[in-house]
Amino acid sequence: MITRTIKPEELDACCALGGTRWLANVVRRLWAEGTSSPELAFIAESEGRPVGRVFFHRRSSPSELAMFGTHVDASVDFFKTGTVLLNAALARQKDDGVTGAEYAIYDIYDPDPELYQALVAAVGFKQYQEKKRYVWQNSGAPMRVQVRTKFRSMSDVGEYSFEQAIGQVTVGTLDRGDRARLKKSGAAETASWYMRVLKEGSFEPTEWLLGYLADERLCGVVVPRRLDDREGAIGYVGVVPELRGSGYGFDLLVKGTALLQAKGFKTVVAEADSENLPFHAELERAGYRHCGTLRCFRCELAHQAHG
Repeated sequence: MITRTIKPEELDACCALGGTRWLANVVRRLWAEGTSSPELAFIAESEGRPVGRVFFHRRSSPSELAMFGTHVDASVDFFKTGTVLLNAALARQKDDGVTGAEYAIYDIYDPDPELYQALVAAVGFKQYQEKKRYVWQNSGAPMRVQVRTKFRSMSDVGEYSFEQAIGQVTVGTLDRGDRARLKKSGAAETASWYMRVLKEGSFEPTEWLLGYLADERLCGVVVPRRLDDREGAIGYVGVVPELRGSGYGFDLLVKGTALLQAKGFKTVVAEADSENLPFHAELERAGYRHCGTLRCFRCELAHQAHG
């Protein structure tokens, strides 16, 4: 068995493993956006045929990657093939100056989440967060937006002001991933990181919104996003610390959902840290229903296991 990067013309065959041909379109989009490339796509090959694959793309900086699309064929030894493939791919990233890789496992999408969780743990990934996935389905009834909050888009206030607002609403957050970033990098760098990540894919600055009270005080932030032609997402919701507990998170959530509803999306998804119980309640009050769990893992490549 050998491991190597793929050639562009091999992408469809690589993604066909496990019956996920649709994945090729996702990878091509990332290649076109410049956040990934064939040099960030790896296969394990046995007797001239692919038996395993893994992809990477850059999220917030050249030294930070997201790993996705991991699959090992049923015809080979799962752990032997998987560990050889992932260790080789991660070692290549480390040699290229990458310091960390993240990986997410959705229990509703991954055919055997516990098996893949054991595989990534074997090569040095550690779980740092669990999130609940919520889904809103458009019933046709328009969302009612509270009039106590007025909104301005990022196009109105400018990117700098929007980034400053994200820095304000992350203070005291219940999101464990955000708390870890704040502890490591501080509020300013965490806000810059969020801006870079939120801009990935569809980016509509006229739809990124800041909420204000009647006295012009900042209330919070909501970022509605387009995932694909069918699904929208609430990419981010945050309320300034002094106004939490007063229902403004619900107002922001409803405004973002209403905007996506008006654009014709039938489904809107949102994620919340499993410990963020107040936001869970706001999601359910707005008509969202829990559907699946996301577990987030990270590998510090300086400490990567080899085996």
